[in-house]
Amino acid sequence: MIKIDLHSSTPIYEQIKTGFKGLVRKGLLRPGDAAPSIRVLASQLKLNPNTVARAYRELTVEGFFEAKRGEENIISPRAKALAETDARNLKARLAEALAAGLKNGLSAADIEEIINKAKKDTV
Repeated sequence: MIKIDLHSSTPIYEQIKTGFKGLVRKGLLRPGDAAPSIRVLASQLKLNPNTVARAYRELTVEGFFEAKRGEENIISPRAKALAETDARNLKARLAEALAAGLKNGLSAADIEEIINKAKKDTV
């Protein structure tokens, strides 16, 4: 299930996109699977359907979803590769941020504390 953090600085529609990519990377959704309808997901997450629709539109433009007017949003055959590419990019950005933190005086304990807080907040 996709989790939304209403206190995050990351826009909700981006959190939805990231959630779908994570579900594909974990194998919980596979190419050919149907995503929940916009109304269903909006109801489950207690969000405005327009927010979910924006995420779905962007996922379709990116090639993550295959959609035809009036039909379901289907996880595309390219979705796994797209999710893996996003994960690689995220790992690279994280490595850069960690290196910058260490250069600017953060200790390994500071970084570990940040990681532990992030893990706790996502469970």
